[in-house]
Amino acid sequence: MKNLFKNTEFVFGVTNYRKLPEDVGSEVLLAGRSNAGKSSALNVLTDNSKLARISKTPGRTTEINFFKVNDDIMLLDLPGYGFAKSSKAKKKDWGPLLGEYFQKRKALAAVVIFMDIRHPLKESDWEMIHLCRNFNVPFIPALAKSDKLSNNNIAKAVSFVKEKIPESNPIAISSKDKLGFNKLSRAIIEYC
Repeated sequence: MKNLFKNTEFVFGVTNYRKLPEDVGSEVLLAGRSNAGKSSALNVLTDNSKLARISKTPGRTTEINFFKVNDDIMLLDLPGYGFAKSSKAKKKDWGPLLGEYFQKRKALAAVVIFMDIRHPLKESDWEMIHLCRNFNVPFIPALAKSDKLSNNNIAKAVSFVKEKIPESNPIAISSKDKLGFNKLSRAIIEYC
């Protein structure tokens, strides 16, 4: 499959709803705990190791970062939840921004919820799932770091998440081994 995401480029970051671009096309939110491997996954998805900054200190993303895939699709990298190192002022900005975004944004097509496959469905993941459910937004559980588990344990983790959220199709991915990204790409494109 040709990588539709290969020419993705960073456009800008926002902390305020009024600064969002025109509400057109399809936007896919990339959400997850600060240490879930979201930045690494974005880099593998786009085949660009320098697109999203990867830090040894989780929680460095402090704005909603917009990445343009093409004229119709944008990927939005959300600040990691959990122990994000955002200043209190910034957190105050993007907390309400997210609520307003879900409520008003017509371009919102889907949310990819990145979770460490070894620790899926933490409380903060459930908060994002409930937000998606409340606003009827489709979501894709992406179980990252699957290279850390055996095939048997990967299958168990995927089954566990599927059992807990039956309407979803969890996808196991590994940024290190670049596995599961064709499936993730197809799932994203399906919603756009």
